[in-house]
Amino acid sequence: MRVRPLPLGVDLGTSRVRVAYAERDRGGEAHVVAVAARDAETSLETDADIDAVAAIVDQLARETGAPVRRAVIAVPPSEAAIRVVRFPKMRWGERRRAAAFEAERFAGWDVKSVQTLVRIHTIDRNERLHAVGAVRAAALAARLRVLKRAGLRAAGADYCAFALRRAFPHADAVLDVGYRRSMLYGFGSDGPLAAALPGGGEFVTGAIGAALALERHVAERRKRILGTAGAGEEARSELASQAAAAIAKMRQSMPVRRVAMTGNGARLCGFAAELESATQAIVEVPVSELLQGGPYPDDVVRAAAPDWALAAALASWGASK
Repeated sequence: MRVRPLPLGVDLGTSRVRVAYAERDRGGEAHVVAVAARDAETSLETDADIDAVAAIVDQLARETGAPVRRAVIAVPPSEAAIRVVRFPKMRWGERRRAAAFEAERFAGWDVKSVQTLVRIHTIDRNERLHAVGAVRAAALAARLRVLKRAGLRAAGADYCAFALRRAFPHADAVLDVGYRRSMLYGFGSDGPLAAALPGGGEFVTGAIGAALALERHVAERRKRILGTAGAGEEARSELASQAAAAIAKMRQSMPVRRVAMTGNGARLCGFAAELESATQAIVEVPVSELLQGGPYPDDVVRAAAPDWALAAALASWGASK
């Protein structure tokens, strides 16, 4: 019996918004019971953008039928970073200043010129290991405004890598194949690694459209039904080569033996097999355990799993709290 509602998981993708609702059972396990999604551009550059996205989030949250108005939102690697650091023995105030210095080294932006929030969390006091996190203040504030204007209270802001780690705990790395770009996440001892790939599902759609002189929406429909099937193979191979190169680089820091693929582009026929051949790793498009055992039929879950995985993982954020 499921007994405890958890905060909603809100995934603001580049071209799609997903909201997932999960409950925690008596054994402490989280199970997703409802997901709602809609295609939408999610630029958060202006107040008008934020209002438009907030209206969609509000409607999707209501569609889930969730009895809660608290939510967890994701922060992507372009706006946040985290590392595990061993500090020498020092006072807490000194440690906080040292953490700010460390953030300047690993953040993907100029921390000195961009307002940045830096936080430190003790992992192992005896070993003096600490997690140091940095996030662009403006980017986080924009996401929190989306929740507020959607009538939701922020329960937390989760780093995408941590969320996907919960979704696929048995994978060494997760390849999230997005709309215009993809992200490779690795889970090393020094904290999660993230590498951006310039290609995504739209890259293959564009190649199919160009090869067959099809409008974009027709090419996208053909890709979803037939895969590349005589058009777009070169683009698919280029995307696989990008991913293989990123995995090879990541292997310099950590072993990558098993890769879970997610995101709508992960469903592209032949992509997983091509990447597996190029990397000699096990590459699969799994259904996260978070999505299993819910009210949706198995075939619906299998088809939707790559699209729902991040939202489901965000919805499970409160399960261990």
